[in-house]
Amino acid sequence: MIALRREPFDFGILPASFLLPRAESVAALAPIQRRLLQCAHPSRHDPTKLVVSVADAAQCMGIAPQHAEHVIDTMHAVTPSEPAHPAHQDDGLPNEPEVRVQHLLQFLFVQTFARPHAQSSLRENGSGPEFGGFHTEAGGGRGDETGVGTNGTLGTIGTHGYPSPPRDRSNGANSSPHGSPAKRARSSREASATVERDRREDQLREAFAVHHFNALAGLLVEDESRTNADGAGGGIVQLTASEVDALDFMFREVRPATRSDERTDDAEGRLSGKTGLFWNEEVAGSNPHGDGARSNVLIPSTAVRDWIARALASDASSDPIPDEPIGSSPLGSPRRSPREGSREGAHHAGGVRDPGSSGWAPTTIEIGGLHRSTRVVREGDAGASASGGSSVVVRNCADAVVYLLAPFQYATVANCVDCVVVIGACARALRAEQCERVTVIAASRRFVAKMCHECTFHLGVEKPPAFLGENRGCHVAPYNTFYEQLERHLECAGLEAGACDRWDAPVVLGGGAGRVDELPAEKFSPFIVPFRGQPPNASFNSSSGSSGGQGQGQGRVSPGGQVQVRPPTQANPFAVPPEYVRALDAKVKTVASLRSALRDAGLDERSRRELQATIQAFFKEWLMTSGSMRQVYDLARIERGE
Repeated sequence: MIALRREPFDFGILPASFLLPRAESVAALAPIQRRLLQCAHPSRHDPTKLVVSVADAAQCMGIAPQHAEHVIDTMHAVTPSEPAHPAHQDDGLPNEPEVRVQHLLQFLFVQTFARPHAQSSLRENGSGPEFGGFHTEAGGGRGDETGVGTNGTLGTIGTHGYPSPPRDRSNGANSSPHGSPAKRARSSREASATVERDRREDQLREAFAVHHFNALAGLLVEDESRTNADGAGGGIVQLTASEVDALDFMFREVRPATRSDERTDDAEGRLSGKTGLFWNEEVAGSNPHGDGARSNVLIPSTAVRDWIARALASDASSDPIPDEPIGSSPLGSPRRSPREGSREGAHHAGGVRDPGSSGWAPTTIEIGGLHRSTRVVREGDAGASASGGSSVVVRNCADAVVYLLAPFQYATVANCVDCVVVIGACARALRAEQCERVTVIAASRRFVAKMCHECTFHLGVEKPPAFLGENRGCHVAPYNTFYEQLERHLECAGLEAGACDRWDAPVVLGGGAGRVDELPAEKFSPFIVPFRGQPPNASFNSSSGSSGGQGQGQGRVSPGGQVQVRPPTQANPFAVPPEYVRALDAKVKTVASLRSALRDAGLDERSRRELQATIQAFFKEWLMTSGSMRQVYDLARIERGE
């Protein structure tokens, strides 16, 4: 069983005006492929794969080198596994990142999904004439349901097509986690609509991949003698097993729960081995390893396409609609997305594997529909292990506080208003989309904001934060909080606090309106995470985990076999610029001066009691008007396990 990977669509779509503005269809990528193959060379790490430099990729795509750096980094954010940093080698060659040609061309293929030409083609032809009956409802919806704008930016760069953030939900659904039955029913209907919209979106993406598969197959061919049949002119592409294996950028294997512990040899673990199309028993009989039986066989792309279409259709038919919609449980309990990878494995906390490996797909924890409430997700609640690569989505929330105190692969905050979202660590990417007056505090390798208004982002990021589309009144600021497991979660995500210092270098891409400023130092203040100690349902081990060798253990194992326990984080591990430190010191001194003045005022007992009562009255009023009193009640319920 296989599934289409969501990450290239959710985190990889770039604005048309920024990337290949003239490439309106898949066929327009053929000239770029020819130029890439002309300057490609074998990788130093894996000579079987062709790579190019970032500079050559920029020249072949016809974009500026500084833009190409962001394009390539965005591609690396959505590859099956994070590319390792190039190690220094004394071979006389430049020590720079390698760009795999097949991955880059598939990344560009995904970009065409956002173009009006591709969308209109799917709608005009149903789900695609090349494979009739595949997801007949896919692509049949209106343009606003797929999130495709008239300018081809998919709801201004996104693929979810989230509606505009709610302006006022005081009378809306889910106004309280313990609201009336009518409100809970309304919230359930909204959540069901969200699930159905996601389902249609997944089906449209799958229909796009199947409909254009012959062209996609042509982009995988690295033998220039066979690239003339690129699929655009009607020729049928012939694929080798290694070229089919390169489709791991687009598809992942989903292994049923009953087969979670089964071992497969290296060949069977590849996508080509799953198709059953490359097995030649006569040749394999003389080669016990079986690799020779696969390497020289050419299979028509139509056969591979038909196998993929059947696998996707079978996967969709076994995809049940969840009995309890996302976000319908009290306090917005996290639900796993039904179409994110394995339906069998998505609810199994112990079998989640690395996104880049052959096996179960990572789970996605969804928190939605919160209104005037607080939600906390800690490491044990995240289901998947830290090294397993679970992801998290927070959407359609208003006036809520969400604590995501765990390491994740990907994180999304979308369509939220007047919220605070704290995210422990993101190994791959974090995005904020269509939010208003939202504060995000997060450590991540990458950060992207799309169509956000009056938001503040306290970041510890390794790459410059990118702002796509129309972002107005947004500010970036230093990371401003900590909790006891933060440094261990950073280690699990492969992040170093000292290297995550690019928060002050925002990049505005795609010609979007507005500007992004640094938060004024006088407005900077620390944020307190009100949780201490280990989560009661967290499990720890000392073994290393998935890609990059990061594990979720509480400590690391020394060469002598001793477990080195990491002490709890006691302070913000990220560097804060001196001007922000001085501003905080000034606030502390002001408070100390006020306390000293009150202490030395020489008030009699009656005046002191009146002053104390006045201060307490104003403090209670602030608690009520700011919503902090509600947070106190929510935290008390969470502490009691309600």
